[in-house]
Amino acid sequence: MKLVTTTLGVMMLAAPALAAPALAEERTYVIDPGHTHIVFEVERFGYAATVGVFPDSSGEIVLDMDNPENSRVNATVHTPTVWTGLASRDQAVNGPGFLNTAEHPEIRFSSTAIELINEDSARVTGDFTLLGVTRPVTFDVDLNRIGPDPSMGGREGAGFSMRTSLDRSDFGNSIARTLAIRPPRR
Repeated sequence: MKLVTTTLGVMMLAAPALAAPALAEERTYVIDPGHTHIVFEVERFGYAATVGVFPDSSGEIVLDMDNPENSRVNATVHTPTVWTGLASRDQAVNGPGFLNTAEHPEIRFSSTAIELINEDSARVTGDFTLLGVTRPVTFDVDLNRIGPDPSMGGREGAGFSMRTSLDRSDFGNSIARTLAIRPPRR
C-alpha cells in the first residue's frame, strides 16, 4: 500500500506553519493542522487509486537558516481521523487489516538527515513509525514559500510539499500494498 503525502507539515509530514523564532539562525514552525493536508493514495488491485486524507497532524519544523542540513522535522499523524470519502472504507482502514488505529493511533516521523538538492528542495530522511514498526523513510521535500501569511494576521509562515512511497508490508502489515504520500497534481 503506498502512502501519499500532500502539502504537509511532513508526516507525514510539512505544510504552512506558524513561526515561533528560537535563535537568530533557527526558526521553529509549528505544524498547523488547519493548513496541513496529508493525502495518501493506495493502488486498488490495478483498477484505480483510492485516495484518503489524514486531517489531524501535529509537530514542528526547525529551520536552521545558516546551515539547512541541520534543520529538523518531528511530525505526528493522528490515524483515527482518516477520511476516504466512504464511511465503510474508513472503518476498514481503521481496522486491524490496515492501520489498526485502536492499537496504533499515530504515525510518527522524526528526521535524522537532510540532504540539500538546491535552495528550494531537499531529501529528508528519518525514522518513520507505522503500526509500531520504525524504519528509515526518505521524503522529497520542496520549499513552497517562507513569508508573511495574510490568513495568519501577517505572522511568518512556511509552506512545504513532501512526497514519499512505502510498502506497508515493511511495517508488519500482511496486506502488502504500496502507499504513496504526495501533493496533489497541479
